[in-house]
Parts: sequence; structure tokens; C-alpha cells
Amino acid sequence: MSNSIRSLLRPPALKEGDVVGVVAPAGPVDRAQLETGLEVIRGMGFKPLLGKHIYARSRFMAGSDKDRAQDIMGMFRNPEVRAIFCARGGYGANRILSHLNPDEIRAHPKAVVGSSDITLLLHFLVQECGLVAFHGPMVAGSFGRAAMKKSRRQFRALLTGDARARAFHAPGAKVFSSGVAQGKIAGGCLTLLCRSLNTPYEINTRNRILLIEDVNEPLYRIDGMLWQLKNAGMFKGVRGLIFGEMVNCQSQRKGDGTIADILADLFPKPGFPILTHCPIGHGKEVWTLPLETSATLDSESKTLELKHCGVK
Repeated sequence: MSNSIRSLLRPPALKEGDVVGVVAPAGPVDRAQLETGLEVIRGMGFKPLLGKHIYARSRFMAGSDKDRAQDIMGMFRNPEVRAIFCARGGYGANRILSHLNPDEIRAHPKAVVGSSDITLLLHFLVQECGLVAFHGPMVAGSFGRAAMKKSRRQFRALLTGDARARAFHAPGAKVFSSGVAQGKIAGGCLTLLCRSLNTPYEINTRNRILLIEDVNEPLYRIDGMLWQLKNAGMFKGVRGLIFGEMVNCQSQRKGDGTIADILADLFPKPGFPILTHCPIGHGKEVWTLPLETSATLDSESKTLELKHCGVK
């Protein structure tokens, strides 16, 4: 975090009837999926306002870097907009970071929610702007694709400051390493954690409970990316690890093994709790988690408890 930022800001909690901005910081948006997701947002009692370039396309991105950044900055500057929801991931959020203004963003704190490729944008908000950001479902990419009944309730409850939304339980998770850990939440998509290395936007993982998830990656690439993070020192000082469901991250041929085999190689004696198969990132249910918020991970009981909701 920049030296000029002394404290972490929590954005204001949302209320019924609030206007929420919807932007596409990365890949181009599917109109049908977006409309389905917008109905979900309206059903929560919020009024979505679309970014000017939401339907734009430039190669594999939703418009030019400057236009995508302009949509985000416009939402921060607009006093009627109370939060900013990302439409989808894909690729390209990394390219807009240099076009964002941390001072302006900090002057107008708002909850920003996204995941997948949005991982680097979320950590930019945390580390460069001193603003709590939220790793969670996206309008088209999540709510536009699956029913997500539990995720809808938790998403709304957390962002409105309902204290009951602070406790997470993943009965379908698997315990790789037992233990209890306390730390601030960081992380997100594995590909983006690697992409941040040795850049101005490298993600701070020390003393953190680290989220790791990805989608559609063969096991050898998962192995390679985790190897890269380990050898770059990203796991030094980590308090605990929470892996997502790693959707479609499977062996390509017989004998390739499993993700558990990869973890056994990389973490023979982890010394901290590791929970796998949690609803983070790309599954049919997705937790909404406030980054840089203190939490307690108990891998044995498969629970994560937040100190607060991330909003005020």
C-alpha cells in the first residue's frame, strides 16, 4: 500500500433502492447473460446503471483500455452510484490499472465486486487506493449463468452489512491440512496471482489467508503456476490457503494425478491450514469475500469467519 495511505477504508453499506454501476473492465459482455444478471440485481432491490462502454469490443476486450478505465472512474465520480459491480472477467483488467486515479477513488469509496480476471483490479483498489474490495460473483459471468440462490442471498447480505453474512461454511470442502489461522484475506485467480509477480501490482500475501482459484486449466499448468508462486516466495508467511473448486482443471491423460497430488508435492509439511473445493470464483455457488478484512479459517470445521462485512 502506498505510504500516503494510513488506513484502510470500508465503503458504505448498500441499501434498498441504491443505484449500482455495472462495468466491463476486462472481456466483452454477452448481452443475454448480462440481462439475466441485471434482473438478479434488480431483484435484490438495487438499480443497475450501465457503463457507457459496457457493450463495446476491441479484440478480446470490452473496448479500449482508456474507455474501460473511464467507465470505472465515471462510476466512482458519480454521486448517485453507491457500488460498482463487474459484468464478467475474461482478460484485460491488468491493462487499465495505469489509467485509474487512486486519489479520486479513495475520495469516493464504493464497494467494487468481481473475480477471475478482476483479481488485479481488486488488489489495486486495496493496495494502491486503501479501499476494501470484494472478491465475488459477477453480473453476467456469475448471476447471468447460474441460479446461485445461496450466493445471491450472501452477496446482498454482506454488502448491506448484515452481520449474519460474516460466517461461511463449506460442507463440500476437503481438508488438506488441519488447523486454525487468523489473517487478512487476499488472493483470487491463480493465473492473475502469477501475472502480478515482479510488477508494480504484485499481490501482498504475507500474513494473509490466501484464496486461490482458477478455471479450465490443465493440471500441469496448475502445477507450474503454484511452483512459480512458491519459488517467488508468495507462500512465505501465508497464514492459510483456501482453494476454490478449480472448475474443469482436470488431468488430460491417465496417470496425471489430481490437484491433491500437486499440493502434496508443493506442501509436504505446510504448517498452516489448507482447505480445498470451496465455493470461490467459478462454481455454481460463489462466496462474496471482502479482501484485506481480518478472518479466522478453521479447516477442520470447514469454516471462515470474518471480523466484519467489509462495509460500514
